[in-house]
Amino acid sequence: MKMTINRLNVSMLLAFLLLFGALGPAIGSAADYPSKPIQIIVPFSPGGGADTSQRTFNKHAEPLVGKPLVIVTKPGAGGTTGWAELVRKKPDGYTMAIITPPFNVIPPLVRPKQTGYTLDQFTIICIYAMVGDVLYTREGSDFKTLEDVISYGKKNPKKLKMANTGTLGADFMTTLLIEVATGVKFTQIPFTGGARSLQATLAGTTDVMVGSSTFAASQKGKLRPLAIATEKRDPLFPDIPTFQEKGYDVVSERYRAFAGPPGLPKNIVDFWAKIGEQVSQNPQFEKDMKKIGQPPAFRGPEQATKLINQMIGRVEKLVKDFNLAK
Repeated sequence: MKMTINRLNVSMLLAFLLLFGALGPAIGSAADYPSKPIQIIVPFSPGGGADTSQRTFNKHAEPLVGKPLVIVTKPGAGGTTGWAELVRKKPDGYTMAIITPPFNVIPPLVRPKQTGYTLDQFTIICIYAMVGDVLYTREGSDFKTLEDVISYGKKNPKKLKMANTGTLGADFMTTLLIEVATGVKFTQIPFTGGARSLQATLAGTTDVMVGSSTFAASQKGKLRPLAIATEKRDPLFPDIPTFQEKGYDVVSERYRAFAGPPGLPKNIVDFWAKIGEQVSQNPQFEKDMKKIGQPPAFRGPEQATKLINQMIGRVEKLVKDFNLAK
C-alpha cells in the first residue's frame, strides 16, 4: 500500500513539474520579452524606400523597445527571398520584417509554386505608412493633364509607352487598374528597378510611368505628376488631383507594414502593435517620414489586415481577369 502511494505521489509530482516546466518558459518569455536584440528583415537593397522607412521606424521604436533593432537586408527576387526567410523563422519575436503590399502580395498570386511563402503565413502587426501611386510624365512632355493622356491614348491604342519596374510588379498592376478604369491601352515597358524606369521617363524613352508619390518630392521640376491613386488628395502633395475626382476609380497605394512569422503569440503581436501606435504618435516621426515622402498612417492589426485583404482582392481580380497566374 505504501509503495502504491509513493508511486502515485511521484506520478503527481512529475505531472506537476512537467506542467509548470512547460508553462514556465512561456510565461517567462512573455514577461521578459524582449531580452535580446531583434532582427528586422528588409528584403530590398539599402537606400530604397522600404529600407529608409524601416530605418526611420526603428529609430523611434528602439528607445521604446529597449533592445537594439538590427536591420538585416535580404534583397532578391523582388523581395520574395527575404519574405520566404521570414515565414521559416521561429515565432519568438526575435525576427520580424517589413512587408510592402502590394509587393509581397503579387508573387504568391501570380507565381504560387515559385514564391516560397503564402499570404496567410504573415502575422500582420500594423501599417505605419501609406504611399500613393502616381501617374507621371516628364516635365517637358506635351501631356499637361491626365485628360491629355487619356484623350491621346484612346485615339492611339498602345502607342503610349508606360515604364514599369518589371512585368507583374506593382507598377504593372497599377497600370492595369488604370487601363480598366480609363479604357486606354498602354504598351508596358519593363525595367529592372525604379531608377531605370525613372531614367527612361525623364529621357523621353517612355511617355509615362507609375511610381510612388515619393518621386513627387525627389524629382520635383523633372517629373510632372498627373494623378494620384488615393481616395483623397495627399496632404504632402495637395496639388496632385486624384483619379477618383477625375471620374476614374483607381485606388492603388503602397503600404509600409510590420509583420512577423506565422504563429506569433498574441502577447508579442500586442507588444509591437503598441510600439507602432506610440511611434506613430511621435511628432518627430511624422516629420522624419514626411521628409522622405512617406506620410505616416497607423493601422493596428485588425485594420491593417482588413486593408491588406482588400488589396489582395483587387490583385486577385486582376490576375484572374488578365490570366496572369503562371
